[in-house]
Amino acid sequence: GFAEGILVAEHIAGLDPAPIDYAGVPRITYSDPEVASVGLTSAVARERGYEIVVHTYDLAGNPRSQILGTQGAVTVVAEKDGPVLGVHMVGRRIGELVTEGQLIYNWEALPGEVAQLIHAHPTQSEAVGEAMLALAGKPLHVHN
Repeated sequence: GFAEGILVAEHIAGLDPAPIDYAGVPRITYSDPEVASVGLTSAVARERGYEIVVHTYDLAGNPRSQILGTQGAVTVVAEKDGPVLGVHMVGRRIGELVTEGQLIYNWEALPGEVAQLIHAHPTQSEAVGEAMLALAGKPLHVHN
């Protein structure tokens, strides 16, 4: 609603606002565990004709998730040799990470670009970094 209000105000003011990409709006279900998502699911990406790669990082390998006693995962959907198309997460307090996913999706970041960033330790944000490392061909802590 906030973004829609700005869009209407800018349109009334005679500006040419960019349309809202509703896939780029973060979504969180405040449950225990939380569910957070931004961007396209693998099914929608395939329906739209993308050739995709998907990586799921199990929170069992994430130190902060171990401290919090949570289970879950971070799944990243990316166009093959292209940008990240979606970030989907389940876990306690995982909704806090959706903003990073939103930035990655909306700026059309490549997994390799995000993989270069240092994620603070021990944080759950490392799970996003680990998924990007794996998609970039540099898996660090992979748990099956």
